[in-house]
Amino acid sequence: MTTTRATAGRGGKQGKPGGPRPRRDRRTRDARAQGTDARTALLEVAAEVFAERGFRGASVDEIAQRAGYSKGALYWHFETKHELFFALLEQSVDAPAHEMIELLRAAPVEQDMAPEASRRIVELVARQREMVLLEDEYWAQAVRDPDLRARYGAHRDRLREELASALQVRLEHLGTPIAGIAHEQMATVLMGLTSGLMRERMIDPSAVSDDLLGSAIVLLYRGLLASAADAAR
Repeated sequence: MTTTRATAGRGGKQGKPGGPRPRRDRRTRDARAQGTDARTALLEVAAEVFAERGFRGASVDEIAQRAGYSKGALYWHFETKHELFFALLEQSVDAPAHEMIELLRAAPVEQDMAPEASRRIVELVARQREMVLLEDEYWAQAVRDPDLRARYGAHRDRLREELASALQVRLEHLGTPIAGIAHEQMATVLMGLTSGLMRERMIDPSAVSDDLLGSAIVLLYRGLLASAADAAR
């Protein structure tokens, strides 16, 4: 998805669609570069540039220029292009995941979480398709580069630990502890299942129904309960 703006500059002139964007007053903009407005603007423009060019093709120079900031201002907020990527990932993909994890941790026992999980994955694919694709591109580079793999792996580990903790609390609330599999392993399975179904839905929406993730989670949970019951006999 390519987004092009016609940006009004000083004096009311319009930038040509697809062409260079008019520069704003750099002295004024850079004086404010440490504020949250600058960070927000840089993230918005970075999302556009990454969507147009992918992670490898996007440059910090273009992101800064489009946003109307100097490259130094961008580096004030984000030390590297990788840090900018992770900030976008946190904002667009991780934030909804954290919300779901906290809901899992705090939801009443009687609340069925499977439909909620399904609803949120459908919503994420619809709203953050480009960011999901960008994460796929970054993953493809990370598995080939030990340094990137370590950083991306640490990011995933934090999410896994958070989900595992919430699963443990949820199962304790339900009074159905699961034997034979660690909570971290359960979190890994759910993360892999969610990621896989998201990508399948982007390829063919008809192949992944709106309730498929929740149905799969229910089957997994029932299978673990049955396995635990068999082990106790």
